[in-house]
Amino acid sequence: MIAAMFLASALTVVDGSMLRVNGEPIRLLGIEAPDIADRCRKRKACARDSSRQSRESLKHALRDPITIVPVARDADGRTVAIVYAGGLNMSCEQLRKGMAVYKPAWDLGRRLAKECRFATKR
Repeated sequence: MIAAMFLASALTVVDGSMLRVNGEPIRLLGIEAPDIADRCRKRKACARDSSRQSRESLKHALRDPITIVPVARDADGRTVAIVYAGGLNMSCEQLRKGMAVYKPAWDLGRRLAKECRFATKR
């Protein structure tokens, strides 16, 4: 598991809620953003903006220093983490911009609910 600070050059944005750091997938804690390959389906809670906009939003929000705080592994073996960039929680930023939806069941320890005032409003 990743537990360190990284330079942005070692990081790739996959979609609005997932990064790759040194090839390892990192899911942002507690949010779901539209996947690039999987547009929102009927009856699925999705952010109001497209997958491309959500990805670009996350990409533009990332700035050094980037700190990744691992929380768990998901069912697919990916690291679930709180990601801070320039001191801002990226899950909270995506929620604030309307680029992701809050998933209480994915908010382990209710960390976003405690840290992010936008978490419970979506």
